[in-house]
Amino acid sequence: MSRRAMLMALMGLLVLGTACPDVYGIGGKFDRAMEKDIKEMHEERKRELKDPDVDDDEEWHCPEGKVEVRDCTSLPCKVECQ
Repeated sequence: MSRRAMLMALMGLLVLGTACPDVYGIGGKFDRAMEKDIKEMHEERKRELKDPDVDDDEEWHCPEGKVEVRDCTSLPCKVECQ
């Protein structure tokens, strides 16, 4: 291979082999999008743990004179009347 062909091949690899740092680099578009998705997932999970959904069929009512006690350390929450 001549020097000129080697130089052209090297330049082609250099141009095609490097990515756009504003897209793929640290703090680029992909990093920001992934950070946003992860933040949204964490917020959604926090809301789920704070206020677990209770279906209408599974409503819990304690008899008069007793207090409802919820244990939500694990899902589904355990509900007892004391």
